[in-house]
Amino acid sequence: MKRIVDIQKQKRNQRRYTIHFDDGEWLGLFDELVVKHGLKVDMEVDSQKIAKLAREDDAKKSMDMSLRNLQYRSRSQKEMEDYLEAKGFERDIIDETIDKLKSYGYINDLAFARDWVSHRMATKPMGRAMIKRELYYKGIDNEIIEKSLDQFSENEEEEQAYKLALKYIKRYRNLDTREQFYKIGQALARRGFNWEVAKRALRRLELEEEENL
Repeated sequence: MKRIVDIQKQKRNQRRYTIHFDDGEWLGLFDELVVKHGLKVDMEVDSQKIAKLAREDDAKKSMDMSLRNLQYRSRSQKEMEDYLEAKGFERDIIDETIDKLKSYGYINDLAFARDWVSHRMATKPMGRAMIKRELYYKGIDNEIIEKSLDQFSENEEEEQAYKLALKYIKRYRNLDTREQFYKIGQALARRGFNWEVAKRALRRLELEEEENL
């Protein structure tokens, strides 16, 4: 058993207290846990109780850090898992935190993927292939990726390719038509547009592939 000899509010975080024990060891806890467990000076606690307190504190800390992280933008489940792992949390704490975030609607991979597609369509012209790659690296399941791309029609993808081609035609305006066709086509391919979509966009710029090439 250990006896609590002092409870001090931390200077850097007013929501946390440091619990000092008679053997010189200490434990940092959120204020709500101090109140919840009725901790006070001269109280005796065993090692099992201390381990429970430490775990509850980690779970609370993990949740708080996750919510702060979500203030900047929404996250996929994998992004949040990677973030918490990098912060040093144990796997069981991470799983518990993710489950809570999902139950509250703060983590939803389908909503995340659909928002990602909408944002890309509005701000950064790119084809379906590149969006798929981005979502894949965000840890989104293939089935969810396909569902999120339902909102991205072939006509809209062609329009995205055309917008991008308009920018490139200015860059390559001094080249002959043949070189413009292939330079812009390659640039569109690098941005995830398949060749058929790229060709349709290029035709709108009156650029055609030469049949003998």
